[in-house]
Formats: sequence, C-alpha cells, structure tokens
Amino acid sequence: MQGFQKFLDSLEVPYQSHTKFQESIEEEGYSIEISENYDKMMELTEEIISNEEGDSEIKNAGITVNLSYGDMVLADVNPNIIYKLSVALGVDEILELVSAIADAVENPDIQPLCKR
Repeated sequence: MQGFQKFLDSLEVPYQSHTKFQESIEEEGYSIEISENYDKMMELTEEIISNEEGDSEIKNAGITVNLSYGDMVLADVNPNIIYKLSVALGVDEILELVSAIADAVENPDIQPLCKR
C-alpha cells in the first residue's frame, strides 16, 4: 500500500474519503493519467512475472480434497490433467467431481448406479 500512497503523493493527490477522493481525481484529470498508464503497468507486471517464473512448464499441481471427518489433503495430480479439466469444467464442477470421488472412497457402495 505504501507504493500506491507514494504514487499519489508524487501526483499531489490529497487523501480524502472515497467519494470526495474520486470526485477530486476526476476534476483534476488524474483518472485519465492513471488510465493511460494502466496498460503499461500491466505489461510490466506480465514481463516481471514471466522473467521470475521463466517460460518453463508447471511441474507440480494438486487438488485439495475435503474428507468427511474434516481433514483436508492435497492430491498430487499431473498438471496436464488439471489444465484439461479447467478447460472443460468450472472450479465448482471440478470440486464437485473430487468430492464425489472422495465420498465414494470413504463410503463405498457396491450397488449398481441404477439401484442407488
């Protein structure tokens, strides 16, 4: 947060309530200046992240599994499978699938699906 406050100080933007602050920024034209620099800042952030991580492939991935007795465990899963799942399903759907599998392991039911 200090970096943002220094940025505002460098522009001599006064500290005020959210509403008054927004009004003063719009009156002074600061929002235009900030908007113009937003894309540049996003490109720099992307470049920094890319340099820090390198363009290497993700080697480890996992899915959190909530067990019926309250524990949470992390299942080690191939990153390619996680990627394929995330392309086809939403997060809630993936979690529902994982919960169904965990439930079936914890509470096995040998009856056919048509009899459940």
